[in-house]
Amino acid sequence: MGDAAAVAVAAVAAATEEAHKEDPEIVARWYQLEALERAMSGNTVAFLDTGAGKTLIAGLLLRAYAHRVRKPARDYAVFLVPTRVLVEQQARVIEAHTDLRVSKFTGDMGVDFWNAAIWRRVVDDAEVLVMTPQILLDNLRHSFFSLQDIALLIFDECHRAKGNSPYACILKEFYHPVMNSRPRGPLPRIFGMTASPTDSKNLLQESYSKRIVELENLLNSKVYTVDNESALSEYIPFATTRIVQYDDYIIPSNSHNHIKSCLDKLQEKETTRQNSTTKFLKASLQNIYVKA
Repeated sequence: MGDAAAVAVAAVAAATEEAHKEDPEIVARWYQLEALERAMSGNTVAFLDTGAGKTLIAGLLLRAYAHRVRKPARDYAVFLVPTRVLVEQQARVIEAHTDLRVSKFTGDMGVDFWNAAIWRRVVDDAEVLVMTPQILLDNLRHSFFSLQDIALLIFDECHRAKGNSPYACILKEFYHPVMNSRPRGPLPRIFGMTASPTDSKNLLQESYSKRIVELENLLNSKVYTVDNESALSEYIPFATTRIVQYDDYIIPSNSHNHIKSCLDKLQEKETTRQNSTTKFLKASLQNIYVKA
């Protein structure tokens, strides 16, 4: 086979592979589609375990909002993540699951020194802006951005929205004043993602319930979760237990102590995860009863 023919075959193979790539909406799990439906109808916080595919839900939601943000539309979507590393990571996921134009912004780009004209130029062709929350907060405070220009606002690790954190300040200083104004101006759809509504390990049931209510009120959202852990076990690669017995004298004492320390940490992490899920479900039921 000549070089030209080989190149042609490779091109056809690549095109065929691209054509047969699975549509994320087709391969999405039932609870992801259910969460997507909730998010399409109202502000939603997806409380799902690590590995459950929260970011895919965000990608599907961005696809659903594509007609609102695709140029020449004036609006855009903003995807907030707490760290610079996550900016790169989540931007790649969005690019993989949508055909929207994605722009990334982090502090090391010198954005603190940009004026309104520079911001207008760099976001002119963008349809999704991925950034850390402090950048959006600073731009809102300088009136470089307006919430009215954001069609969809996504909060990754939204449990960080508390106190005077950038997440909380965005909501308290800009979202809620518009929400409470009369007549009320346009507001972005909010979608939050978290593996735990709180980052505290030892909250009492009453405090946990209170924290969930605070998070829902601050994000003006309702929490969505899957109340049956076994329903997720089919999709999330939970660890498989394997017991291997050793005589104590075979394992050096320093190795024994290290292994024990690792096992204790794993046990603590799993216990925290289980307690978080249990507390959330109990708190949700309590909230339902109170509202009823």
